[in-house]
Amino acid sequence: MNKQIICCVAVLSLLVLPTQSRAATPDLQTLTQQLQTLSAKLDSLKMRSENASSSPRRTSSSTVDRTCMSTAVVTREDSVASAWSAFNTKVTTALSNRKNALIAAWNISDTKARTAAVESAWKAWKSEKKSATEKLKSDRKTAWETFKTTAKSSCKVEVPKSEGLEKSSTDDISL
Repeated sequence: MNKQIICCVAVLSLLVLPTQSRAATPDLQTLTQQLQTLSAKLDSLKMRSENASSSPRRTSSSTVDRTCMSTAVVTREDSVASAWSAFNTKVTTALSNRKNALIAAWNISDTKARTAAVESAWKAWKSEKKSATEKLKSDRKTAWETFKTTAKSSCKVEVPKSEGLEKSSTDDISL
């Protein structure tokens, strides 16, 4: 019974589909009108695109103020290097403080006082390291924001995504 119904539906669809497809096929005049409408819309979109591209964003190397961009890059890289140098100094100082505090703590004979001093030394280290890391991230972010602002406003260049601040997850430093 099911096979008969399926066969009947298949035969009817073969008979009906060609008739419907012929009726749905537009004539040459309709196709020509549709082509003209689409061409007009395409021309309109091209004009909008050309008007939008006349904005101050320049990306072609022949029109970029390379001196301005070079100066912006130097400023950014010097700021980032300075931030890393300051971070290095702060962490080195914090490590020295930790060493001295732990040496002093282990020389305490009273167990409770020694335990408290060791915990205090590690707590101070974690706090100093966290502070140094936050300052590094803040300084780097500021350097990059300044660079992007300078590039956009002074050099009239939209900075490509490939040249950007890397993810902060790469800054995880365990000491």
